[in-house]
Amino acid sequence: MTGALQGIKVLEVGSYVTGPYCGMLLGDLGADVVKVENPQYGDPFRGWGKTALNPTFCSLNRNKRSLTLNLKKPEAKEIFLKLADDADVIIENLRAGASDGLGIGYETVRARNPNIVYCSISGFGSEGPYTDRPAYDTIGQAMGGLLSLLTDVEDPKPMGISLADHLTGIFACYGVLAALNGRHVTGEGQHVETSLLQSIVSFVQENAAGYFDSGRVPSRGSRPRGPQVHCFVASDGKPFVIHLSSPDKFWVGLTVAIGQPELQQDERFTDRGLRTQNYDDLHEILVEAFSVGSRDHWLSTLNANDVPCSPLNTIPEVFDDPQVQALGMAIDLERPGATPVRVSGSPVKLSGTPATYDIRPPLLGEHNEEVLRSIGYDAASLEELSKSATI
Repeated sequence: MTGALQGIKVLEVGSYVTGPYCGMLLGDLGADVVKVENPQYGDPFRGWGKTALNPTFCSLNRNKRSLTLNLKKPEAKEIFLKLADDADVIIENLRAGASDGLGIGYETVRARNPNIVYCSISGFGSEGPYTDRPAYDTIGQAMGGLLSLLTDVEDPKPMGISLADHLTGIFACYGVLAALNGRHVTGEGQHVETSLLQSIVSFVQENAAGYFDSGRVPSRGSRPRGPQVHCFVASDGKPFVIHLSSPDKFWVGLTVAIGQPELQQDERFTDRGLRTQNYDDLHEILVEAFSVGSRDHWLSTLNANDVPCSPLNTIPEVFDDPQVQALGMAIDLERPGATPVRVSGSPVKLSGTPATYDIRPPLLGEHNEEVLRSIGYDAASLEELSKSATI
């Protein structure tokens, strides 16, 4: 096998992040992914840079072929359904109900192909009072409670990464893989649904459980106390973090690293419960200790004492790190007429069927002829479809 999902055919009617990220994850594992795009402009991310194959688009669309279809035209709908007849998976992140309006919804496809695994991604799900509302990443973060844990709600700031979008793409992929395995057992496909709201509400598991148990509303500052997480800035202005968790050995190692082993007998800190209770007192002591000495000095000293620690890396520092380089996390994708674009690679390693990056991100409609010939369209038909703006 060339990939764990070799032989799995995927149609992706997706744009921006959630659907395309799900499709790319499947493509990295060997699935044959055809990205269906509007003929005029394609995925809106194609316009987020100097070229159509800009870094934003490329980061979500490797290992795919591009087919342009104007799905508002009957001929395009029929092409899509012909492709769906032979597909294993359909991914769509259109606004809730839009796929039904186009005549390519789950029930329509299922009537023709009962084996289909049809994944619908939306803002708020297919049921409830918010289904018709528009939604983007920050809406999911905010409504699902995640943003309240990442920012000061009295002076809120948006986050520098589309967490809700990417997490929803991951959960969509998770659902698709489960449904494919279910089909292997039962012989039947099914409808997979997820949304920005469902993904984030599920993702804040620990904080939700704590609230249900205690009635206390968690905030950005709640969690660091229990696992003893601290952030500091060294004398050279560089930030770093420690995470002591539960084992006492890490606490002991920290006191030795800062040259204050007597803190082990301090009545405020003799067990984890007391260190949680007196978190602020301990943090003040540590801030003062770490204010003298460079970040490299403290990380070296902390590591020598087996204390879990890390630089708080910027993105350039991440990819300069020897451990990240050893894992091969930066990959280069070719672009016609331009220098390769560097992006992050797959987060998983499979010993027998590793992730591959064989297909660069596609130009808009690059594979129209290839895909349509596979379902019987000849040169004359292709020319007519092009003239009628169907493709």
